[in-house]
Amino acid sequence: MKERCVSFVKGVVFAAASMALYALALWLLISLLLLVISMEEGTGGLTDYAFSLTQSMILLSQGIGFQTSAITLSVIPLTLTLLMVWLLASIARKRHLSWAAYFGGLITWMSLNMAFTFHISVGLLDNIGIVAVKTGFVFTVAFVLGAFPVSESWQRIKAFVSQHVSLELRRALSLGVALGLTLLGIYVLLACIDVVVWIVYGADAASKIFELDAMGVGSRIMTSVCSLAWLPNLCIWSLSWMFGSGFRIGELAHFTMWIGQSTDLPGVPLFGIFPQAIGNDGLRSFLLSLPLIVSLVCALAFMLSPTGFAIRAPRAGDDRATVVRDIIMFAYPLGSFCISGALVALGSSCMFALSNGALGAHRLAHVGVDVVASTRVVGHPTIVGLFATWAAVIVADAAWYGLRLCWSHLRPAKNSQSTGNTADRQPRGVASAPIVADYATTTTKEEQDGINEQAD
Repeated sequence: MKERCVSFVKGVVFAAASMALYALALWLLISLLLLVISMEEGTGGLTDYAFSLTQSMILLSQGIGFQTSAITLSVIPLTLTLLMVWLLASIARKRHLSWAAYFGGLITWMSLNMAFTFHISVGLLDNIGIVAVKTGFVFTVAFVLGAFPVSESWQRIKAFVSQHVSLELRRALSLGVALGLTLLGIYVLLACIDVVVWIVYGADAASKIFELDAMGVGSRIMTSVCSLAWLPNLCIWSLSWMFGSGFRIGELAHFTMWIGQSTDLPGVPLFGIFPQAIGNDGLRSFLLSLPLIVSLVCALAFMLSPTGFAIRAPRAGDDRATVVRDIIMFAYPLGSFCISGALVALGSSCMFALSNGALGAHRLAHVGVDVVASTRVVGHPTIVGLFATWAAVIVADAAWYGLRLCWSHLRPAKNSQSTGNTADRQPRGVASAPIVADYATTTTKEEQDGINEQAD
């Protein structure tokens, strides 16, 4: 009981210290931004809103939007969310916190976030109950990611699985998860590269927006730095755009590879880097086929590599039990590919849903992607590529095994035919060794007469 109380107190301190670190860093950044803007614009008193804006951003990074008389903002700054989760997870992993500490930290974390809802200068889009649920969910995800892999519960689960689950099945499950995460990682990397291309081509448009807003050099730098908070959102929108679905900025703009229409967009410099339509049909077809190509290559590598399933065709001399076992081995990559496809579909749909939000109440009420359409353009070609690779490897191995069998049947026949031809080339009815022996022992008529004369 005493140990649980100590762990509970550790959880309270853990949550309070994590919130203090996160809030302090965010408050310093926001204060610097407001200070630079007030100095360049020649206005005072902006730094007085730093603490209230910090509270709003802490809640927004956990999915609680807010509204003022001018704007409504519910697009989650995923960079801040990832930093928050990383901070909580790293501290929980380092301290080896138990489940008692989790409950203490959860209560403290939700209490602090609910306290932020009071004395705030903006109106929140969620009530206090939803605030508690969302903030508690974020804390739980971070704690599980940090503390669970180093906990005793995880070690017991691993021991139970190793005792009751076969090695082949465990390997198939782990490879399926690894393949799914690999595919998602490659897709996100491609999306990040695409965003870099957007920035390069849209730098002039963003600079013109800065000039129209009459922003100084310091304000431009700080605004660009603060825009990085929504960089993961932009990468996720880029993923949908690159694979054919596109994204919308409310009713004011629609961006796909075929169209790039925008009317009366707000003067936000970040909007200046949004892409134009692609006129090259070959480039457009290549981008659309990227998920299929990536899934084909990755699935083939996982099936044939020694660190993967190491699928090989049976040998001609293998017995029936070995051949049947090799055929059954094809079921493991099939199960792994099912897990990978489900993981890609689920992970991409979660990313697309988290990246959406609102920038207003009317025409900007929905900013982001169509979750269903975007998940389909990512998941469908991925699943097709995985199962096409599996079927192609089966056909190739079956064909190779058939060639081996044919070759093994042809070789004995060829050897027997060669032996028969050698026998046909020898004189019929005469054996070489006896003939040599007869010639050696046979005497001519002259030799026999000489022997008789000597005897006489």
